[in-house]
Amino acid sequence: MTRRVLISLAVGLAAVVLAPAASASITPALTLDQSAGTGAASTVNLGMDLKFAPTGGDSPKDLTIVLPAGLLANASIDGGACLHAQSPIAACKVGGGTVTATLAGLPVSGDVSFFLVAPPKPGDLAGLAQQVTIDGQTSELGSPGEIIVRPLSDPAGFGVTIALTNIPDTYSAAGLNVPISVQELNTTLNGVRMPASCPATPANLNVTADSYSDSTSKTVAAPLHVTGCSGLPFTPSISATAVKDAADFGVQITTDVTQPASPAQATPKSVALSLDPKVLVANAPAVLNDHLLCANPASGTCKAVGSATTTSPLYPVPLTGTDYLTGTITAPELTIVFPPPFALTLVGSVATNNTTTFNNLPDIPLTDLRVTLIGGKDSAFLTGCDPASGIASATLIAAAGQGASTSTPFTVAGCPPPPGGSTGTTASPGGRPGLVSAAVSGLALGKPTLSFKLTAGKNAKLKSFTVKLPRGLSFRGRRVHHRLKLTGVSIKGAKLKSIALRHGALVITLRKAVNTVSVKLGPSSLKESGALKRAAKHHRLKRMQLTVVLKNTAGKSTTSKLPLKT
Repeated sequence: MTRRVLISLAVGLAAVVLAPAASASITPALTLDQSAGTGAASTVNLGMDLKFAPTGGDSPKDLTIVLPAGLLANASIDGGACLHAQSPIAACKVGGGTVTATLAGLPVSGDVSFFLVAPPKPGDLAGLAQQVTIDGQTSELGSPGEIIVRPLSDPAGFGVTIALTNIPDTYSAAGLNVPISVQELNTTLNGVRMPASCPATPANLNVTADSYSDSTSKTVAAPLHVTGCSGLPFTPSISATAVKDAADFGVQITTDVTQPASPAQATPKSVALSLDPKVLVANAPAVLNDHLLCANPASGTCKAVGSATTTSPLYPVPLTGTDYLTGTITAPELTIVFPPPFALTLVGSVATNNTTTFNNLPDIPLTDLRVTLIGGKDSAFLTGCDPASGIASATLIAAAGQGASTSTPFTVAGCPPPPGGSTGTTASPGGRPGLVSAAVSGLALGKPTLSFKLTAGKNAKLKSFTVKLPRGLSFRGRRVHHRLKLTGVSIKGAKLKSIALRHGALVITLRKAVNTVSVKLGPSSLKESGALKRAAKHHRLKRMQLTVVLKNTAGKSTTSKLPLKT
């Protein structure tokens, strides 16, 4: 239909009131187009053909699209800038297709485009703006819809719902509003992440709609087929640190479970985290005195026992939650509460062997889940430093049945060396090789200085070691006449043979093997990111961890990790 015809129609109908018939309604029908792929955890373009079959000039008014659990939108496109966009921008286009309608009773068709925009309401994940173009004229199709993350308790499971309300039933032509009746939306959602679970009976994508003449909601469904779940890789790993309080037996503990972002991996359905009970014991006095037990984390009166941080490739910034000890004295639980837009509560049962098991986890791709339990007199765990070293482990099971077990040794920093071993500050806890101490200063001034001390352990000599800096710090090396030059490195207790930068890590080889060595890296050898400097200035530094790989004269390598004192 040309613009000239539209104008003549609009003028001719300007004084006419089109009253829908008493039986006016819509009858929605839905089909999915998965020709772009059905692979588990893959990123695909998903086609949706939604027909309304309106009668009496009626048109759909409200539309709710309930994506199956695990079928997720990517909110990190354009680096997360879309979540702040107040109007559609090209980089934030997430889909589109065609709209078929009748305009003043005559058939028309046009293009429709979807854009990710800022959340319309607090707590929304994002907004979905719609633009329609008919005969070269583009206009907004109502207000942006809400993209909402459903909680675990939702009957449809943890996932995404898109709610579009008050879809216009008029179209502006020649400055006049002409009645329009939407017949069909044949569209594609771009870049959605497929679930990592393959149920025997495919989960449905549901669409609920009502109309301007009939407020009765009608729901249609189409199955989402997912394949290849059992073939997904599943390679999580764990790291752990523990730091004893200087004035008491409380311990701050951090466990960090990570998975590669690429290629796409299976997501865990259950996770069991274990901390060596020979090293760490539950803080029974604090629990018995009800200092830690929380009946309702939502009450705002509970004492937090820690925090959790998680990172997903589908969201531009890390999410931070709060840890609470819930349950009862005989059956304690660790509850992690994340705020909106991911209003997620994870509850893990705590066994007497220091194993916390989380079941029925949501299907979300995570590259990092860090859980920290604070120290102090009300810490969740205590240590007697006898022994001071143990094993932290994680056992994970994916929805498709893949299993993975990973473990890491840890040593409680701050524990004194055992009697009979090396004394003073020249021996790590238990006489084992590793970091004795580590500290960083000058971050707020932009002049980072790192100091640490190493020991080869009992009856051993240190030959070389590799230093891996925490996030936000990097080495300031440069090439001079094809040779690496790194200034500001000083060593006590040994003489330097060579120094090299390899894959972002500093490799130091000693001229003569020694038992202990102290190292200081000054501002001329280190540089910090702007984010780290700002965090230091505003006293918002998160715990930083130094990693050193020690190699003794026998060729044995030991990885040691220690939180940095700031």
